[in-house]
Amino acid sequence: MPIGNGNANAIFTRTIKFGDALSPTLALNYSLGQADDESAKIRFGDATVIIDANGGADDNFALITITLERWDENGDALADITYALSGVAAAGKVAWAGSDGAGWTGKAATLKEAIDMLEEIPGLQAFTLHAPHSMSLGSDNFIDLAETDIETQPGDYTECLYRDISEFKVDSDLVAYMRFGLPELRDAGSMRLVGLNGTMTGHTNGTVRIYQDDLRKYGDEYNATYATEIANKQLFLDETAVAAETNYLDKDISNAGTIQGPIILEVKSDDITVIAMTLRLIQANL
Repeated sequence: MPIGNGNANAIFTRTIKFGDALSPTLALNYSLGQADDESAKIRFGDATVIIDANGGADDNFALITITLERWDENGDALADITYALSGVAAAGKVAWAGSDGAGWTGKAATLKEAIDMLEEIPGLQAFTLHAPHSMSLGSDNFIDLAETDIETQPGDYTECLYRDISEFKVDSDLVAYMRFGLPELRDAGSMRLVGLNGTMTGHTNGTVRIYQDDLRKYGDEYNATYATEIANKQLFLDETAVAAETNYLDKDISNAGTIQGPIILEVKSDDITVIAMTLRLIQANL
């Protein structure tokens, strides 16, 4: 299987668009290997995920349910183990409570908190896709997902937790996100921003921003108000949104500044209906 980024001088292009099915925010993967303290008489099978946009315990916010299947040494099915993670509006993370027999419940206010808790489930891996780690789970504006098998290692990750893009708001504004990192979305490889151009419909009070969103730098400032959070993050671009075809960034390869990812391209306005913008980057030379 090919790995790596290829030609360091090649230009990478990514296009941000606005639609319910275009921007998953959560990636999940499951390992069928033996879990800690697992009995030799019990083996785990598949894992599944269900997302109920308004099924959570607090104000009917998002509910993410993970189910682990189990069998005994004779191949007979045992009771599944369930983990039900509810969104909560404010800082109010609640650790897992319960038992394998009765099921586990917990609460998370942000995507980062949810990922931390999901990775406490034996065999489960999770990371953030097209959203900042501070994205609130205190909302019912997500898309329902019927029970779906979670991909197992070394397969692909299952992409899920899609936002209802026309309803999900940040500071009363609609928002589109696109994450980019090298070599993968979650990685912090160095890159150079070459260009960003495109169009949008619905740009009143709109902004176009590129900022770093590194998991390792997640802290209290990411739990503040949106304005404070943006002020605390490393901004690489902060421009007023325009409807017509616009070059928000246009650099020659020879003078494009080097930045460290991963980055978020965020387009935000109170009346977005269509976005078609293309981001161009190159891998920074070592």
